[in-house]
Amino acid sequence: MVIVNPWITLLSFVYFIVAGFGAFIFSRFIVEKYLEFFKSRFFKFLEPVVGISSFSTFFGGALILLYYMLTMS
Repeated sequence: MVIVNPWITLLSFVYFIVAGFGAFIFSRFIVEKYLEFFKSRFFKFLEPVVGISSFSTFFGGALILLYYMLTMS
């Protein structure tokens, strides 16, 4: 039976929350810059795609970083 350090588990949950909030802030920033740059109606129609992809990229990268931090130690 493998016993995991409870501090690592607790800090991983805190990391999820911080990474999610950071991904939200990053996504909002990217969407604001995107809307400033593109003025056409077609590109404004793609705003949700830009927001979802930027959020997913940032949050996914944060989870990959957490995975490497937990498995390399």
